[in-house]
Amino acid sequence: MEIYERSKIQRLFSPYRNGNIYTRNRFVRAATWMSACDDETGRVSSLSVSYHIQAASGGAGTVISEFAYISPEGKTNAKQWGIENDGAVSDVEEIAAGVHASGSKFVVQICHSGGATRTTSETAQALGPSAGRYPGLGTDTREMNAEDISKVRRDFAAAAKRAKDGGADGVEIHAAHGFLLTQFLSPLLNKRTDEYGGSLNNRLRLTREVCADVRAAVGNNFPIWVKLSITEGTEGGYTSDEGIESALVLLSDGCDLIEISSGTGYSAPHHSPSVVGVSAGESEAPFAPYARKIRARAAENKTVLLTGGLRSLPVMACLLDEGACDLFGISRPFIAEPDLINRWAEDDARPSACVSCNACFRTALYGPIDCPIMRDKQEGEWDPL
Repeated sequence: MEIYERSKIQRLFSPYRNGNIYTRNRFVRAATWMSACDDETGRVSSLSVSYHIQAASGGAGTVISEFAYISPEGKTNAKQWGIENDGAVSDVEEIAAGVHASGSKFVVQICHSGGATRTTSETAQALGPSAGRYPGLGTDTREMNAEDISKVRRDFAAAAKRAKDGGADGVEIHAAHGFLLTQFLSPLLNKRTDEYGGSLNNRLRLTREVCADVRAAVGNNFPIWVKLSITEGTEGGYTSDEGIESALVLLSDGCDLIEISSGTGYSAPHHSPSVVGVSAGESEAPFAPYARKIRARAAENKTVLLTGGLRSLPVMACLLDEGACDLFGISRPFIAEPDLINRWAEDDARPSACVSCNACFRTALYGPIDCPIMRDKQEGEWDPL
């Protein structure tokens, strides 16, 4: 039995290939805003570059960039990376070279915040599917017109082309966590009566159009990933049944991979993308039921990436063994332990030291994101270089 269990765990460290996706192991450093880019220009800093390289050298087979805004009006947070102009191509080149040096793949995540922004000026309104107030943040949104929608589509496509031109191995469209594409999918926030509102097919239309535009921009052989919240996780929002159907439609349309996540910033706590209190064992992988249903119905040449609350090798090995998903996305554990995958590969199979307290997010109030708990334990900050 011990030999069998070890063999299952070893599969996590074996290469994965499916269609045009190839990676040296099953571990993915999920996209994580690190609050380390230049706030005025959106360009990367040496620290933000090092965070990506650190994850690759720490053992992640694939590194997804922090979410990059595709236009100034699509910016979400201060010190966020921007891929809104051609100056960002050199940013991609720098990160990709460092990640590739460790034998890992680099995927650029592109995003438009819509109403989920903390950077809108007092005189400008955020964009959204409908006019109203974004839950939780209190941001006022202006209903997007036809030209607004066309511009968003062009901006996503142009950002994806910059990622490819910079040497990235794929691009991920962020349609999760309450950002613009989630807002269009949401019956709570999308009250439109045109072809972008009402039925699920209409609410999904913009995401499908963005995916098609990105495909036209990058060609048939460049991997396109989509990150999707399978449920909105709040009363009046879209359900997991609609989220699962949306994921399958996007895969059928030609996307190569779906990254399974959940919720938004205004969701119920158990649907939050960063669930508090996850620990190794029974509370791990809260979004795995969604992945199982999608993996069971998706074509074999498509890839399902499960992200959220993954903390231990046995749980991930069992999920892989039962066919629940193909890859595993990890975020907060990498903040706590940048060398996590290497530690696991060296037979130190203890679960991640991350206790899912979300204290890391609060460090952005005064500087780059890190884990204050692990920093205190180590009696000093990590050397990011």
